[in-house]
Amino acid sequence: REHGVDQFIAMWQRSQKLERNDDLVWGDEIEYAVLKVEEERARCVLRGPEIRDELAAKEDDHAYRVEGCAWHPEYGRWMIEGTPRRPYSGYAADLCRVERNMRLRRRRLLSALRPDEICPTLVNFPHFGVGDFACFGDGSSPGAPGGPIARSASVPDDVIHPHPRFATLTANIRERRGETVRATPPRFFDEKTPADANPHVEGVDAMAYGMGACCLQVTFQARDATEARYCYDQLAALAPVMLALTAASPCWRGVLAETDARWDVIAASVDDRRPAEDGRGSSEPDERLAGAGVRPLPRSRYGSISRYAFACATGEKQVERFCDVDAPLDEAALAKLKAAGVDDALARHVAHLFVRDPLVIFEGLVEELDDSTATDHFDNLQSTNWNTVRLKPPVGLGVGGVGSDPSLREPGWRAEFRPMEVQLTDFENAAFAVFSVLVTRVVLAFDLSLYV
Repeated sequence: REHGVDQFIAMWQRSQKLERNDDLVWGDEIEYAVLKVEEERARCVLRGPEIRDELAAKEDDHAYRVEGCAWHPEYGRWMIEGTPRRPYSGYAADLCRVERNMRLRRRRLLSALRPDEICPTLVNFPHFGVGDFACFGDGSSPGAPGGPIARSASVPDDVIHPHPRFATLTANIRERRGETVRATPPRFFDEKTPADANPHVEGVDAMAYGMGACCLQVTFQARDATEARYCYDQLAALAPVMLALTAASPCWRGVLAETDARWDVIAASVDDRRPAEDGRGSSEPDERLAGAGVRPLPRSRYGSISRYAFACATGEKQVERFCDVDAPLDEAALAKLKAAGVDDALARHVAHLFVRDPLVIFEGLVEELDDSTATDHFDNLQSTNWNTVRLKPPVGLGVGGVGSDPSLREPGWRAEFRPMEVQLTDFENAAFAVFSVLVTRVVLAFDLSLYV
């Protein structure tokens, strides 16, 4: 955590030396589920890694084409993430590229599937965790639930992507928490629901239930840090609206839920708080952990933002007065950030990230890193604080600043909009992605304030 703070300070100081006036470029991310359709059922087919590798090789072979796709691994072994290979620009004509590229992604993904496989943009497989819900490419079943990684009574470890990061995340969240994760979505009761049924959907006891939920995310590059921080704040206010508008996950483990959005299930599935941190009970202090593992933390690592990041030119209190929810800070990190010259609002934003512990550390990438140029430790904490919006600073090691060649510049300050659930059709996904980018243009053009 200390190295992560030092790395952020180095990134911030590098970015301060450049006068930035970056153009708007943006992109979307869509997650797909690969299913095997049989006579009377469908199952999650665990071929995501091999399909992704095949698609990536084909993209390399066709890199000369103007429009293309990029493919990335996802938590679930039955999942694949697709993005445009080339980002969209700020021109109106590029808005027409969005649905076209989404259709292209779907066509290319379908071309890599077998005749009995489909790839719907479905938030969650309704029967995930029920019986023989998953299979390998040859039709064989994965191992039994209860494996050493997730310790789930309903989901086998084989459904997790084989990259070591994902299994390590799963095991470390469970071990830090001290017990298996558990979500409790409220059950929907109608006239046919037994009166004595459990009021909650039972058995949602693995990280795969949450991180296996597919979503639509959009990332925007801002002109500079000020614009990025302002967009971050305004998008945070819109996030619950967009989550409600796109909500499409009303069923868990074959049971209808009273809710129709994935958010609370994911929040519970990655909740690594110890009993003393979330109020379940007491915990023995452990000085190796952030806050000795006993500092109260009101939220899971996956949640809405807890603080606004913008500093108003007329006085920071204009925005600070809206930061009225409990948002613990790492005091040592805050002091170091402010001593380095980081303004109060941004320092508090970063110090809040560092009340968490890192979940994955790779051997050879700890003390061996040069904090003046590396970003691994900061990215480690930043990428495992899964909030509705994410503020992403530039690394600052490449070409940048006014006067540099725009085609060679590294990415600048960005805001990533994360609440939306994926929709069934490319038209719907494109509509929500385009709306998201247009609303940021309206906010900036009319200097709108959506603070609440």
